[in-house]
Amino acid sequence: MKQLAIRLSPQAVKSLVIRRRPESSILRVGQETAHPCEPHLNRLDTGLTVSQFILSPPKVRCDEFLETPITYSRGIPVSTPLHHGRMMFALCCICSLTHAACAAEDSDSGVMELLVLTPTRTRISLSDAPAAVTVVTARDIQAKNASRLGDALDQVPSLYLRGGALGQSQGTSGTSGMSLRGVDQSRTLILLDGQPIQDARSGKMNWQFPFVDDIARVEVVPGAFSSLYGSNAIGGAINIISKQPDRHEFTAKVKKGWGDAGGEDASIYLRDKLDSGLGIAAGFGYQNRDSYVNDFVVRTPSGLPGTPVTGAQPVTTRDGTPAYLVGDKGTTPWRSANATAKLYYDLNDRSRIHAGIAHQETNQGYTRSNTYLKDGAGNPVWSGPLDINGQGVALTESSFANNSPLHEAATRYFMGYDGNLGNGYSLKLDFAKISRAYSFTFASSAATWNSGLGSLYDTPNTGLDGSAQLTFPIGSRQLIVAGLALHNDTANQQIHTLADWRNPETRTAVTGSYNGDSTTTSFFAQDEIDATKALTVYLGARLDNWETRGDSTVTTTTLYPKRSATAFSPKVSAVYRATEATTLRASFGRSFRAPTNEDMYTTSVTPITGGTRTTQGDPALQPERGSTWEAGGEFRITGNTKVTATYYETRLSNLIYLKQVITTPPALSLRINAAKARIRGIELGATGRLTSWLELDANYAYIDSVMLENTADPLSVGKRLTDSPRNIAGAGLTARQGAWSGSLSARHVSHSFFTAQNTDTVEGVPGSYDAHTMVNARLGYEFGKGVRGNVAINNLLNTKAYSYFLLPGRNVTAEMEFSF
Repeated sequence: MKQLAIRLSPQAVKSLVIRRRPESSILRVGQETAHPCEPHLNRLDTGLTVSQFILSPPKVRCDEFLETPITYSRGIPVSTPLHHGRMMFALCCICSLTHAACAAEDSDSGVMELLVLTPTRTRISLSDAPAAVTVVTARDIQAKNASRLGDALDQVPSLYLRGGALGQSQGTSGTSGMSLRGVDQSRTLILLDGQPIQDARSGKMNWQFPFVDDIARVEVVPGAFSSLYGSNAIGGAINIISKQPDRHEFTAKVKKGWGDAGGEDASIYLRDKLDSGLGIAAGFGYQNRDSYVNDFVVRTPSGLPGTPVTGAQPVTTRDGTPAYLVGDKGTTPWRSANATAKLYYDLNDRSRIHAGIAHQETNQGYTRSNTYLKDGAGNPVWSGPLDINGQGVALTESSFANNSPLHEAATRYFMGYDGNLGNGYSLKLDFAKISRAYSFTFASSAATWNSGLGSLYDTPNTGLDGSAQLTFPIGSRQLIVAGLALHNDTANQQIHTLADWRNPETRTAVTGSYNGDSTTTSFFAQDEIDATKALTVYLGARLDNWETRGDSTVTTTTLYPKRSATAFSPKVSAVYRATEATTLRASFGRSFRAPTNEDMYTTSVTPITGGTRTTQGDPALQPERGSTWEAGGEFRITGNTKVTATYYETRLSNLIYLKQVITTPPALSLRINAAKARIRGIELGATGRLTSWLELDANYAYIDSVMLENTADPLSVGKRLTDSPRNIAGAGLTARQGAWSGSLSARHVSHSFFTAQNTDTVEGVPGSYDAHTMVNARLGYEFGKGVRGNVAINNLLNTKAYSYFLLPGRNVTAEMEFSF
């Protein structure tokens, strides 16, 4: 059968009935046809085409053109034998409707009804989703100055990002921070094409791993989603959906940055679909960043005065203690490379297999640090007992170390099958393995800036995932999703002594290590019930069996036997379409997070005043728990303008915190299940087209988090959770007129806390977490077919603020993009 695909204009989608369905369809994606609405469609491309939903033009049923009538179940075709000529006739009818709709678009633009996968594990229209989903499309990403995933998510409601999550800050995951609705990144699940990709060591995210040019869209789904996805989905799920080779695309980009964005980027990306059914996608990207000074040396007065020095700047620590700024740690230039290659093959018009590989690697270096202190002869001072304004300050040269070089890499292998089994049944099989490398050096307290003893922390880790999902209708009002999943995390850390802490090749003895192996096997099911024409109810649950074992070595090796725990995560949701313009949603669900290998098995020893502190994991830790209820909805003011509102409340228990078992050196801290917390908040959003060429996206989130109980740290009770700002607000304007395009966005984040006791109240000092507003602008011009130039200014107002590290000041990047 000749394959054909159509992209629909916004107004055309308004004119057509979109029915929820499993993976089968009347029309199958093949080569893309030229269409009079194409300029509009490119602007709204989500990577989804007609093959992903069923179309019935008003007063016309597609099955009228089929050789054999379709048997429908809940609007889903169970049997679809097609006659080529009649299919083409049906397509022509749909095209005619679409073309007519495009003409109407000039006076009344509609909104493309996006389809999303993450909330139900099946394709469903955004307005029918049982969650407050935010979708960031490839077109949205193209309008931003995005060099890594976090840059593309800067306007997502309730999402807080800092450090390594953003492309102009630090280079690695070790410096990143995130929270969704006040729940941090280890308790928020991050997926790539439906499979977890967080680090098997600590649960953190390598924000550079997803290749930005290969992202079709990102679906951010807040709320309890362990019922579908298992561990970590307490705050929600962020699903990165990569591009499929269902159309031709070839792009090449080069970018140059100045100021705090100094450096160069380049990438090339290709995807295509052949008539044989074979599809290919491949790409490579490279980033070389100079970095900027963002980490400073601050010392508090202690001891007796020594050598008089000048140049110190009076400041305070983030908790208000008087201190002196005495230097900085230089810059940390980094290089990053991404590569991906994947193949897809259509076995028939309803079944596809795929396989591929993706690799990402980051190497971070260092430049010379700087001391601001000088002695009486004008010589720089790096260490010693010092006299600053009559106060004693102790300083060592190791205080200026930036703990580089650092290496991080990940290679992901994946394969899968997605097809129709007949009679409305569809089967989806996925398998993925990620092998990661993560290492960094650490200077001893006696080391100098560029030599001396140190340690190398080397933690390779692996993630393995497999899942099988079956989707099928029961009668005309129910759709069942059921499946099995397996997830395995292994981490193997060794701590080596270094003769020269700047050179990882000088490693000698192993001073500590741990090995952890955690496996979760799961069964999940969801029943989507059309209770009435306007009301859809979702009943879902997942049973996870978690097993772990490991060992830890400090002076001797301790083996920990295998143990296990189970988690049952039910969820009920309802979507009520009150009117054509109003949709209401409500849900309640339970969720969990299994302890990481680092939580259970790692032991570290760090120097403190008067001795050392040992921080020890607990192999007996139990999973953390969460429960969330929420209610809200959306209202379409016009065809292209809508507002959304959601109220939610999350209860957390069994939270893992560090308890100070011994407070004096040699001190001991132990991870235990210690805390309960509550988070509640409001999310508001508005999107719309102000004119035919100008679009608005605005959002506001109020997040009220509080610690209810904490046996590990009683003084934290009643305080706000860390990395949980109370207010987040954003607004963005996007303009497209002729060859010109542009965007202007602003994002405000209120103060957040680093300490559980909320003692870090001071802003504007190194290490603080400041309230700040960032304004970014971008202007683009299409010089000719396939040639576009872009200029971006980040931090347009040159706001100075810290998010532990000093945030980038005003900077400029210029980009040329070529597409064929």
